[in-house]
Amino acid sequence: MNCYIYFKASASKEAEVLQQERLLQNLMRQAYQQSPGLQRRPTEQDGMHTWMEIYHQVTSDFEQRLELAYAQTGLKQLQSGERHMEYFLDVDLCA
Repeated sequence: MNCYIYFKASASKEAEVLQQERLLQNLMRQAYQQSPGLQRRPTEQDGMHTWMEIYHQVTSDFEQRLELAYAQTGLKQLQSGERHMEYFLDVDLCA
């Protein structure tokens, strides 16, 4: 199962978001051998960027692990509104 987390942050805070996302991803890599990805919408809307964290093949304790790592970053102060978390399963079309 894969997890996608999206949030908005002021476009003027892009450098800070990138710095804190690097920290989060390094924490997830070191502590949990998780290799996350990060994407951003190509354009801003109303002065905001939409960011997407991508986590592949998450385990049942993923949310706890992520929360511990997330608490060690400054992302909460940079975000506007809530983080939205969604899960998707890979589908085998050859079956």
